[in-house]
Amino acid sequence: MTAIITSIFLAAAPLDEARWFPVSARASFSAAITSQGTPLLGVELGVLATFGKPGTGPLPFDRQGLVFGTGLRGFLAVAPWTTCDWCLTRQEFGPAFRLAYAMSDAPKPSEATHRVEERPMVPSLQLWLEASPLVVREAIPDAPLMPGGAKLGFGVRAELGVTAVAWTLTLFELVGLIAHEGSVDMGPITLPLFGLAFINQASLWFEWSSPAVSMSTNRFGATIGASF
Repeated sequence: MTAIITSIFLAAAPLDEARWFPVSARASFSAAITSQGTPLLGVELGVLATFGKPGTGPLPFDRQGLVFGTGLRGFLAVAPWTTCDWCLTRQEFGPAFRLAYAMSDAPKPSEATHRVEERPMVPSLQLWLEASPLVVREAIPDAPLMPGGAKLGFGVRAELGVTAVAWTLTLFELVGLIAHEGSVDMGPITLPLFGLAFINQASLWFEWSSPAVSMSTNRFGATIGASF
């Protein structure tokens, strides 16, 4: 048993010459619902500095390992209100902290030197958990029977997601193959595939925030978008 445990730890040890790409960014469409049943639609933006070195392991990919990230995130959203349709605006900003498990194939040897280039590796697949303390601002415009205004609050979000850059690369290769083997009439096929290639990230999230204009405190949401 001791030998098995030792071999697992050695297999997962970081490789000195390998490293993960130091930056990750994402842009996603987000939909949510509050505990009162009010919908919320918005756009997520985020950028992270990432840290960690890949090791080897028993998974199908050649390299895998933990990745730690820290950075900033923002959320711009709208929601319906009693005096007007979709006129409540909500903005959230704050730091983001991520713990991820990343997987990727090893770089291929250079054709010129037949050696593996020591360049940062972009994870082909990431499973991640992200937490963010938030500053929240909600606002509504002035109405004839109700004055508008804005209120500030604070909150925290927990998010569980997956990023699959391998999906993007696979579709890029397919688009290139179709374009090479096809003709100028292949645009209606290749353009949707090209756009679909960038949809490589999905997540589920829960958020608690102090009451602002909407007085809602709990939100449950999902995102889908692009991440690299």
